[in-house]
Amino acid sequence: MIKLTEILTEGLSDKKIIDIVNKVYPEIVKNLGGRAVKVEVHNNIYRRLGAAGEEDMMADNNPYGEYDWDKKIIYIYSSAVKNIEQIIRSLLHEHTHTLQNRKKFKELYKKYNYTNHPYEKAAVKSEMKWKKYLSLIK
Repeated sequence: MIKLTEILTEGLSDKKIIDIVNKVYPEIVKNLGGRAVKVEVHNNIYRRLGAAGEEDMMADNNPYGEYDWDKKIIYIYSSAVKNIEQIIRSLLHEHTHTLQNRKKFKELYKKYNYTNHPYEKAAVKSEMKWKKYLSLIK
């Protein structure tokens, strides 16, 4: 069994991340609604996209996760997530985006930025229930 201190401080391998996703994500879908989408683990967004200057870009922005609207995939970035909390919060956040209207999401970005965008605020709010899923991880 994983101790709470390990949950909050332990770095995680891709295998462990996938194990956590497999245990937690179905319950997130059950609770938030919608349908499960594929979840993939990649080192970082820039390597996944084949961008040049990966290290420099990661220093500026290295997200925990991302939802790809076109492919209907949630990506978790292993170089960014350092603990179970960040994985669960990322799954909650990105799954919330799967429930939102893509066209409206883009349209709202003309008026709002990340911090005050209504859909982003809803996704951040959904993250607050991350502790509810800890009991699923043993």
